[in-house]
Amino acid sequence: MPKDTRLWMKFPISFPDHPKIRPLSDAAFRAFVELNAYSREQDLDGRVPVRVAKAKWKARALKELESNHPERPTLTVDGDVYVIHNYADHQDTIADREAREARNQANGRKGGRPRKNRTETQSNTDSVTGSADEGEPGEKQSQSQSQSQSQRQSQRQTDLTDTTYVPESGHVGDRAGERTDLSEEVIVEAKRLGVDDLPAVLELFEPIVGPLKASHAVELAQVILRRSPAPVLRSTAYIARACEKPAEVRRIAVDVLDLPGVVA
Repeated sequence: MPKDTRLWMKFPISFPDHPKIRPLSDAAFRAFVELNAYSREQDLDGRVPVRVAKAKWKARALKELESNHPERPTLTVDGDVYVIHNYADHQDTIADREAREARNQANGRKGGRPRKNRTETQSNTDSVTGSADEGEPGEKQSQSQSQSQSQRQSQRQTDLTDTTYVPESGHVGDRAGERTDLSEEVIVEAKRLGVDDLPAVLELFEPIVGPLKASHAVELAQVILRRSPAPVLRSTAYIARACEKPAEVRRIAVDVLDLPGVVA
C-alpha cells in the first residue's frame, strides 16, 4: 500500500472536553481547528497573519479564542500575527522536521537498519574478514546515497541562502525615489523584518503579481522567507530564486496574503 503523504494535525481524544474548548461556539471551534490546519499547511509554526485570519474566519470566533482564558487564551496577538497557544507542543513544526531529517541522514551514514536473515556464521565471518571501512555492499550503497543526498541538500541550501542577487536597475535610493510608498523609513522597517532590499523585492514581485504596495511586498516576502528550512543569509537572493516559480508566488499572494487583484 502506498505511503500516505498527506499532512496531518494532532489533537488528543479529550480535546473537545478541554475547559477552554468546551464553551466555544461551533464557529470558534471550527476556526481553531482550521487555524491549526492552515498553519501546518503553510509552515507558519502557529503564527498566522492577523489580516489573513480576519479574512478567513469570523471576528466573533477569533475574539472567543482570544478570551477563553484570562492568562493562557488559545490565541494571542503578537504585532501583526495571531499566535496559537502551545502550537509546538502539539503540532509538527519546521524544527521537528529538520530534526527528523538529521536523524535519518545520521542513520543513513551508519548503513541504515541491519540486514535481515543474517546468520551467526555470516556475522562472525564479516567481523573477522571484513574491514570496518569496507562494510557490506548494502551499507556502502546506503552510505553513498545518504552522502549524495546530503551534499545535494547542502548545495541547494547554499544556493538559496548565499547566492548574491544584483538588481538590474540603479541604486536603491534612485528606485525608492520613484515611488511614494517607499520612504527611507519604510525601507529601514523592511530590513528590520528581514527584507534586505525592498525596492529590489518589489521589482521581483510586480511582474508576477502586478502592482504592489510596499507593505504587501514585505508581507509576501516574509511568508516566502519563513518557508526556508534554514536561516536565510541574503533574503533578496532567496526571493529571487523563489520567483523562478511564479505560479507558486501567485498562489501565496492569493491564498496566504489574500492580495486583491491577483489571479493564481
